[in-house]
Amino acid sequence: MAIFPEYEDAKTDDRFLSGQQKGQLPFYISCNQPYSHYPMHHHDFAELSFVVEGSGTESINGLAHELRRGTMSLLLPHHIHELYSNPDDPLKLYSCMFDINVLFGNAYESYMNPWIHKIGSEIPSHHHFEGERLASVTSLIEQLVLEYKESRLGRDAVLRGKLIEAVTLMLRALTDPNQSGTVSKNQPGSRVWSILRYIHLHFNEPISLNSVSEHFDLHASYISRMFKEHTGKTVNDYMHTLRITRAATLLVASEMSISDICMEVGYDNYRTFARVFREHHGMSPSEYRMSQAARRAKAL
Repeated sequence: MAIFPEYEDAKTDDRFLSGQQKGQLPFYISCNQPYSHYPMHHHDFAELSFVVEGSGTESINGLAHELRRGTMSLLLPHHIHELYSNPDDPLKLYSCMFDINVLFGNAYESYMNPWIHKIGSEIPSHHHFEGERLASVTSLIEQLVLEYKESRLGRDAVLRGKLIEAVTLMLRALTDPNQSGTVSKNQPGSRVWSILRYIHLHFNEPISLNSVSEHFDLHASYISRMFKEHTGKTVNDYMHTLRITRAATLLVASEMSISDICMEVGYDNYRTFARVFREHHGMSPSEYRMSQAARRAKAL
């Protein structure tokens, strides 16, 4: 089955944009009740989710796990994510979206750094809280939601503190020697997910099939064949799709020049960028920007 994860960009999300315009913490919380299936996607912000009701399954970077009351998941930027809710026992969960840099930059929280980057590769992306720990974490999430809804003095400081506390409790649980669970990286399927994540993180850099081959110490033809089997696309076609999707977002959501966007998404040659963009959208980047501006103006 081919993998075509959708890209969700924080630059176009009103909840991020409004906060940044007011100088607020790049953070928001939503209460989600997916009816059945939330399709495969990835985004450039981090996400901490916590299930308060219902059951279902979640897949992160190709690894599926159960969702139930007390499940907390942490997704790093560009982790590929998919969710299924049980129609007979529908999920209700809180999702905290934030810029990953919110967790860094303070020497007192430096303990997090080595562990955060192991999420989804060396330690699991989720944990099931139970008993007293479940009660404590549930209370913490409720406090986080309440603080988010208010506009009191020091709101952003409290939000950041409670977010760091929640992530810390999850990291404690995941690194507890009595807890089982490591992420296997030896199966062919998991290799594909590692390669996918690497491409998602570096698609705007000058990478190619050969550089990916060197990074993973795997033969280029082996990567090419395995990648095509799982995604239905070649490595280069997949990177073009990511780059053009990002470019289209920047054309709509920013005032960057088209030449700057070309460089920003990983092209060092404008002609190549314009050609590939036209192949995907049937028009030039400038025509696309004008058409989207006209569409938005008509909708107002």
